[in-house]
Amino acid sequence: MTAHDLPDTPEIRASMAQAQTEGLAALGLKAGTVELWEDGYRAAAAADSTFEWWYFDCQFDDGSTLVVTFSNKPHTDPSGPLTPTVLIIRQLPDGSRVHLEPVFPADRFRASVEKCDVTIGPNSVRGDLDTYTLHVEGDDLVADVTIRRAAPSWRPGAGVSYFDSARRHYLAWVVPVPYGSVTATISEKGATAQLTGSAYHDHNWGNHLMGSFLDHWFWGRAHIGDYTLVYVRMTTKGLLGLGAINIPTFYLAKGEEIITDDLLPLRLTTSDEVPGPGDQSYPRRLEWTWHGERGSISLTVTDPVLIESLDMSTPHHGLSRLAHLAEHPMYYDFNADAELTIDLDDLHDHVTGRTLYEKMMFR
Repeated sequence: MTAHDLPDTPEIRASMAQAQTEGLAALGLKAGTVELWEDGYRAAAAADSTFEWWYFDCQFDDGSTLVVTFSNKPHTDPSGPLTPTVLIIRQLPDGSRVHLEPVFPADRFRASVEKCDVTIGPNSVRGDLDTYTLHVEGDDLVADVTIRRAAPSWRPGAGVSYFDSARRHYLAWVVPVPYGSVTATISEKGATAQLTGSAYHDHNWGNHLMGSFLDHWFWGRAHIGDYTLVYVRMTTKGLLGLGAINIPTFYLAKGEEIITDDLLPLRLTTSDEVPGPGDQSYPRRLEWTWHGERGSISLTVTDPVLIESLDMSTPHHGLSRLAHLAEHPMYYDFNADAELTIDLDDLHDHVTGRTLYEKMMFR
């Protein structure tokens, strides 16, 4: 499948600016500012037709990781009943992994519309954009986590992408913690560890099967030197009669200052494709480039280590099963080397480090 990039032209910029202005007004949002309620339960008034999740990703100094996602229901069934779930993925430095995904009755789910305050069974998260506290437990694992934001909270424009001409089908997100510090107490298998490290938190919701309009995406985040990055490219299956389109998103901050979140100049070139689990593949080199009036930015990602692969297939029956026979949706999660070069009119730097990124494939 060949997809084309959104051209960086005055006409496209004007159209996008108008759409974002209308979106901000319709949703009661302030340009350039994330408010406390934006990390609350956004789907509360339409929970019968909307999925929603709060995602937390912790990388600890000992080489271990903890990923926690609070979900009101699977994104594969937005019109289904409330099916509260807490995904817990704990990986140790030796590569061993615990994957827990307990499901709870609907009456064990509670979420505030005013701020991030979610409870699912014995699990909970509370946050005010600056500080988040999580408590999660499953089998013989119990974790108490505190995250403190260290880069500006952010949403790309209005934070909503529409995928139909009537602007009814959407996918939305906000990033309350692009980068933060984390402390945690984790008990597992009779041992308790005190851990420190870095963390990321974002929040997503939508009301349509993502695989109906998306072919795949690359999404990544990094903190390299003094810089925090969030970089995305979604590739559609064919949008509004325009064919397959690459839709980028980009955030670069230094400390508490956003350097740019201008998405249109971002481009991705991939190479060295290798086979992966589930009859899919992934590139071993990703070159992200950004060229604008202020100069250029490049992020080169190499030597990825696959740290998680999830089969995202859902059951199909009858004619639907035949129509989806060739599909095998998969989710890959990677840790990789990263090289960031900034050559702007007011900032020049070159740093190296590590990045986490994912490839989500819906086909």
